[in-house]
Amino acid sequence: LQLQYVGKKLVDLPTPAVVLDRAKVRKNCEAMLDVCGKLGVGFRAHVKSHKTLELSKLQVGPALDKPANFIVSTLVEAENLLPFLLECQANGRESSVLYGVPPAPTILPRLTHLASKLRPGSVNILVDNIESFNKLKDGLVVAKIGVFIKIDTGYQRAGITTSSQKFPRLIRKVVGTVGEEFRGFYSHFGHSYAGSSEKDAAHGLISELEGLEEAAGEIEENYLKLLKRRVVLTVGATPTATAAMNMLSGSPRAAEFKTLLNRLKETYAVELHAGVYPLLDMQQVATHARPASGRAALTKDSVGIKVLLEISSVYDEREKPEALASAGSLALGREPCKSYPGWGIVTNELGNDGNIVYDERGDRTGWIVGRISQEHGILTWEGPEHDMKPLDIGSKVLVWPNHACVAGAGFGWYLIVDSEKDSHTVVDVWVRWRGW
Repeated sequence: LQLQYVGKKLVDLPTPAVVLDRAKVRKNCEAMLDVCGKLGVGFRAHVKSHKTLELSKLQVGPALDKPANFIVSTLVEAENLLPFLLECQANGRESSVLYGVPPAPTILPRLTHLASKLRPGSVNILVDNIESFNKLKDGLVVAKIGVFIKIDTGYQRAGITTSSQKFPRLIRKVVGTVGEEFRGFYSHFGHSYAGSSEKDAAHGLISELEGLEEAAGEIEENYLKLLKRRVVLTVGATPTATAAMNMLSGSPRAAEFKTLLNRLKETYAVELHAGVYPLLDMQQVATHARPASGRAALTKDSVGIKVLLEISSVYDEREKPEALASAGSLALGREPCKSYPGWGIVTNELGNDGNIVYDERGDRTGWIVGRISQEHGILTWEGPEHDMKPLDIGSKVLVWPNHACVAGAGFGWYLIVDSEKDSHTVVDVWVRWRGW
């Protein structure tokens, strides 16, 4: 792959292809680590969005005195992280991995095998159900696998609510069984993607912390004596975790957040987690979780992923100008974006150089992916035609996708460019992990 792609220009490559800008994803990773350091909280990097070793390393940074803690959604991700985790531990760097979904009992053998390769307590899971925990507990104890209790703070995908009558019994069962391998409480505020402002993101972050504080308050004193470390409260989703960047300024509810965080840090270890933030996408831009200008700006220019398409045909006699492009739902995904009626926005590069970029908060003029089939997409021109520069058959264009995790899933590797050098020349290839 290196011989095939490195040094080549994007305009000369077959399509569709998925492209990452190394400079932008590195900047996004460094910004997250920087804000966690300034807030005095831990960070756990989710790798499900990209599934690559290279970007996993960027997420935790190179410093050996800082933890390399990860979350995965599949065991293949954890198994591919194993060599790096072993390297970290050999160099004296704290490292761990959390399987980020309450596990099915049949994956326990793979979990315990992974745990056997690492220091005790390096592998962790989530639980939210006593019956499920009972099916796992013997293997967890023997393998010294850490356990977080997954709290439902409103997303209703997984987790137990603190108001559930089963919740106190679950705490007693888990802590009483695994003892010092009990880690704490985990929340994923996935419904923060529905937010549309800095205020919404701040509300989500504060609500998560308050929800986990309530959960931790349910641990009875005699069970706390079994623990040898602080209970961890780990919160996040990219909109709420990146909203933490706003909390270093005078943004909405910053003072309230700092007061809450300082109180929690007196008793608990607070941790943020997020996954898609290095790449970003149109769904993330649509949350407006950070301002559109300044050091922590969140705009299309922050997005580190694009999909390369080729124009196959053009239709200038339709109701509005359209073009056929070489990528459909299997390359771009089918997830819509709340801020505009399409499946991707065409950048003003390559074959679309000189054209207006569609602004979903402005005049809504430019090329978007207006319709998709399985393997092809229809680019549609939105807005007045007199502002349009036509697309040429055979030209290449780049598209910001709606959802980076899904857009990458159809590809075996990422083509890497670096906008600090040349945005349109491949400098590396990062192979994605496949399977479950």
